[in-house]
Amino acid sequence: MSRQTQRLSLMAPSPGTERMLITHCYGTPGQGPKVYIQAALHADEWPGMMALQHLIPLLDEADAKGEIVGEIILVPYANPIGLDQRIGAAASGRYSFDGSGNFNRNWADLCAGAKPLLEGRLTGDVTQDTALVRDAFRTVVADQAAETPVQELRKILMGLSCDADYVLDLHCDGEATVHLYANERHAETVNALALDLDCPVVLLESTAGGGPFDEANASPWWQLATELDGAAHLPNACFSCTVEFRGRQDVSDAFGAKDAAGLMSFLRREGVVKGEPSPQRGTTFSNPLQATDVVHAPGAGLISYCRDIGEEVEKGDVLAVLIDPTGVNARIELKAGTTGIFFARADQRLVQPGDGVFKVAGSDILDYRKEGALLEA
Repeated sequence: MSRQTQRLSLMAPSPGTERMLITHCYGTPGQGPKVYIQAALHADEWPGMMALQHLIPLLDEADAKGEIVGEIILVPYANPIGLDQRIGAAASGRYSFDGSGNFNRNWADLCAGAKPLLEGRLTGDVTQDTALVRDAFRTVVADQAAETPVQELRKILMGLSCDADYVLDLHCDGEATVHLYANERHAETVNALALDLDCPVVLLESTAGGGPFDEANASPWWQLATELDGAAHLPNACFSCTVEFRGRQDVSDAFGAKDAAGLMSFLRREGVVKGEPSPQRGTTFSNPLQATDVVHAPGAGLISYCRDIGEEVEKGDVLAVLIDPTGVNARIELKAGTTGIFFARADQRLVQPGDGVFKVAGSDILDYRKEGALLEA
């Protein structure tokens, strides 16, 4: 079945305007595993859009050869609302201007909605009950409110993803290496994805907290297995992952082609597309998210970095200096709180007190990192 491109109309924000989502669908629904991939939910993060632009012709070619076994849905830009948000010449697509907050927080709680729909209905058969759960998820999403543009967008995106076997949410950091966020229950799969994407850092959480899109799709499965009577046999049937494709300025055809090749390799690895995977690296560093040191600015000023992204650093190494431009408070050294890989840093060089400055992926659990609030630290 050749690619089906759909235009999904959204609420008009004002008279004389319109918004839309574009989706590209491959394969046949219900035949083989379903994969959902979206880019730019944080609409000021664009490397994922470039990756999907390069993935489309690869999938077109595979489709023409009859190699697509499952169903694949691509959303090249997941947030037209955020894409339209600008202050002067600066894009501002992380938080909604309507006051509803971070576009990648507080997604629907599918478990809470599905439990009353599933009570007393599970058969004990894994295949049948997996289908029942997915049907319940679709019902929960269909019943969500869509009274505002943001609510409508969330309902549509979750409706496309809630019954998928694989969900990849493509983001980026300020300045960073490629890195991945996933639940520790999916360590084997995410580590394989890291090899395909040439990703040196994998961050595993038990509970990330905050209701991000990836967790909203994956966690209902293990939540139901523990919270619903007779559901202990349910599998963790959705692998969901946040892919951080480097930094905001890392948008190029070279990176896009490399990242698309990695995504294609993963699709082949998981049997969604026929063929052998082509991993781009042999090893990756996988660590608990609670072991990731996040250093914040203790005051306002200019940031000057002393080390490069991707370097291995030791606890106590100076990675950046906070500079008071007035010269009154001089310079404050910002040091690594753990030994590991210096994998991400802020792209803004003028910071306010409390701004995140850099991150180091380590191996030792850090006392100040709190489970359930790991994305906010």
